[in-house]
Amino acid sequence: MRIRQRDSRRKPLPRSHQSLSRAGPRGRGCHPVLRDRGLTQSSDKLRAILDSIQVGVVAIDADGRVELQNAEASRILGVSAKATRGRKLEDCLSPEHPVLALLARACEQQRELSSHACALPQRSGGEAQIADLTASPMGVGDRIEGAVLTLRDRTIGRELETLVDQRARSELFAHLAAGFAHEVRNPLGGIRGSSELLLGKLDDPALRRYPELIRDETDRILRLLDDLAEFTRGGDLRLQPVNLHQLLDNLIQLHGQDASWKGLEVVREYDPSIPELELDRDRMMQVFLNLVRNAVQAMEGKGRLVLRTRVDAEFHISATTERPARMVRIEVEDSGPGIPEEDLPHIFTPFFTRREQGTGLGLSVSQHWVVRHGGQLRAFNLPDGGARMRVQLPVRRGK
Repeated sequence: MRIRQRDSRRKPLPRSHQSLSRAGPRGRGCHPVLRDRGLTQSSDKLRAILDSIQVGVVAIDADGRVELQNAEASRILGVSAKATRGRKLEDCLSPEHPVLALLARACEQQRELSSHACALPQRSGGEAQIADLTASPMGVGDRIEGAVLTLRDRTIGRELETLVDQRARSELFAHLAAGFAHEVRNPLGGIRGSSELLLGKLDDPALRRYPELIRDETDRILRLLDDLAEFTRGGDLRLQPVNLHQLLDNLIQLHGQDASWKGLEVVREYDPSIPELELDRDRMMQVFLNLVRNAVQAMEGKGRLVLRTRVDAEFHISATTERPARMVRIEVEDSGPGIPEEDLPHIFTPFFTRREQGTGLGLSVSQHWVVRHGGQLRAFNLPDGGARMRVQLPVRRGK
């Protein structure tokens, strides 16, 4: 290896500290050990700076191989820097990944391109991350020598929008339900009483079936009003320290002897580090009963019911404070046919149901009480069939 002196002549690079000293002052500072140490320190400092920022950065070379990836990019993409370093990005992500398409278009058009609120699938199969992407080609003239990709996390912003919408809809429906239930319950009581009087005076079975039908249908509407009343019961939650695992075990013990459970395998995947939470025990028991009952009905007497708990590694938005909070995750998972994709956006809408005997209020009521606790309730279909209902509750006290 040679270095160029200021007089433009070439001189062999000294091979030792001794020869470096003989080379004169102009050779000092160019020893490869010192130079490499300086480059290493600069590289480490650059990496530390990039890892400290809240924007994902990925640099690739002309062959599409990853030269640099910071910590935020690893989190958003769901792939570690160690796994991508020196490899083609397309070999590290799924073929349909939005990042690959954006980079390809940017390099082809030789200009910076952006894409907003992209859903980025995770290799682990977890929930997609939402991010704004920008791809910037690097090069001289028409020659592309690489590109830089930046990723800005939008997941928390999207969660906040969803939670605000959920809470607004829940409050509006509660207000409407209160007035509706009050106005309808009184005349229904009179109708039911009249049907009972008729039944007391009629002996002919052919005639009795009409007031019986009136009584039975009135009872069904009254049960519906009872479900509606769940939305109207405001006031403070009766919060107390609750052991989630004991609550779930009690639920299984109470309902696991039902005939619909006999062909089911019940699997409990509990995280022992879960702390006690400040919850309204009765309300949350009703929430999990609704979720478990739906899962059991979906499997029609045969399948696998999974109850899973864990502490989320990341902070999520709390519905009560609209700020990031540490969350506990509780999942109810079944091996049934899953939820039709066209139904997923509507399953928490009051009165939406595909079941003939359903009121369409079970999931609405459940979401209402989860949101009141500062949490979230969401539904997912599993890749291999079945559905997963996920409840996230803040570790700190709900409101």
